[in-house]
Amino acid sequence: MLKAEIHPDHVTFLVIISACAHAGLVDEGISYFRCMTESYGICAKMEHYACMVDLYGRAGRLHEAFDTIKSMPLAPDAGVWGTLLGACRVHGNVELARLASEHLLELDPQNSGYYVLLSNVHAGAGEWSDVLKIRSRMKEKGVQKICGYSWIDVNGSTHMFSAADGSHPQSFEIYLILESLLLELKKQGYVPQPYLLLHPQVVVKT
Repeated sequence: MLKAEIHPDHVTFLVIISACAHAGLVDEGISYFRCMTESYGICAKMEHYACMVDLYGRAGRLHEAFDTIKSMPLAPDAGVWGTLLGACRVHGNVELARLASEHLLELDPQNSGYYVLLSNVHAGAGEWSDVLKIRSRMKEKGVQKICGYSWIDVNGSTHMFSAADGSHPQSFEIYLILESLLLELKKQGYVPQPYLLLHPQVVVKT
């Protein structure tokens, strides 16, 4: 772009920082963020800060992600806090997960996804009493976890399914194939991780 004399804008840097986050290039992402604000005088928007939180979060540098949030000149929205909470789920940071969830539940108290993420953090830490508290809190506030569905087209027919769905007439054969695929994944180094299906003391491995 520079060689073509095209002036980069806030979208350009957003894409670059996001790419750095996905590639694990933390120092490069920091450099581009500073370049945007200092060299080009472009004010960082909410989405830029969310990208920076993601940049640090993916690398496990959660306290730097939190410091980024604290340094923001504008009030962080649910997207920013949600990014931090997701990173806490991946890296098992219960303390920051609690803090992020407090802000999220103030901003969007009926979003079941935040409750699920926080409960999964506690489940990963073996804190089952906290998992039960979160589930009780959801019931008190009338928050329900919406089941996610996927679709697939096969020979012109559309099939809809959810996790652990057994409604398809060929579900037995489908799960046999999935099991064989899982075995192949394990051979390639994939390590299954337990996750909580928002059901106390029931852990399912994928």
